[in-house]
Amino acid sequence: MSSVSKTEIIDRIPISEKEISQLVGRTIKSPVRLARLRDLGLDEDGFLAEHASIFEELSWDNYDVRRERLEILEEAFPGETTVLRELFPSYYLGEADESIYSDWTNRLNDEQRNRFDQVEPWRRRSVATFVVDEDSILREPPSGFSQAVDESDIRSLPRVFEESPDAHVENKHFQSWLRAVYDLVCEVRPEASKLRVSAHFMSIRASHGSPGENSPEGAHEDGADYIISALVVNRINVTGGESQIIEKILPQGNKELIYHHALQPGEFAFQSDTRDEFIHGTDLWHHVTPIRPADPALGEGWRELIGFDINVID
Repeated sequence: MSSVSKTEIIDRIPISEKEISQLVGRTIKSPVRLARLRDLGLDEDGFLAEHASIFEELSWDNYDVRRERLEILEEAFPGETTVLRELFPSYYLGEADESIYSDWTNRLNDEQRNRFDQVEPWRRRSVATFVVDEDSILREPPSGFSQAVDESDIRSLPRVFEESPDAHVENKHFQSWLRAVYDLVCEVRPEASKLRVSAHFMSIRASHGSPGENSPEGAHEDGADYIISALVVNRINVTGGESQIIEKILPQGNKELIYHHALQPGEFAFQSDTRDEFIHGTDLWHHVTPIRPADPALGEGWRELIGFDINVID
């Protein structure tokens, strides 16, 4: 994020690209909506009560562990990053275990080896994908999840996450939310008639000395037409976790922070994503800052949310 400049911005919601344009003194053409569930006429208390306790059921995301271990090896052997990265896809996807890197792990010093061995997952996750149109909401069969990003980005590789249990997504509150997401996209893109919506239930852990990374890749796009970077359900003993909306200013490619807000339970951040500069006129990116325990004496902190990748398919 060092390449992203900050503008003095008023932190408030609800807010859209129109108000953000006034704050930054130029027109932001691509859509942004930060609001509460109740701002959309939804039963916010009911939604939060329905989903508040489900996150402990999720499985750990070990893709994060493998990525962090690669970073440790690249730091230890900066002249050998090419071969390390050539081996990484099979390790990242679980087709090979860490022994694939034994030629390098055997050369780590004690401090480096301890770091490598002590990497633990910090994010639990499950997924569910739906096709939504004006008349129906249909869940799609499980499949690998990949993102439409540059092939050099490891997020382009097809990952397999645990499927969200039916109870998490077939309740009336979640179904009403999916209908609201459809309406929100149709508001900013009236020609849209059918969406594919992938929901990512995530629980992110922070402990003393080990912050919880919400966006380990830094400022980024997700390869979708639109995203809801987070609908926050729980914030438990945490500070940080600030959602940042960033404009990539063309043609120079400079990135400028145009809005930031630490979402609270019941709040969400919607924005256009990849290729939005061609569809709407402004190239928007996003980032979320790490979380840390607000009171280390109370132990771990948790930020629990549902993120959404949204693509127009008709």
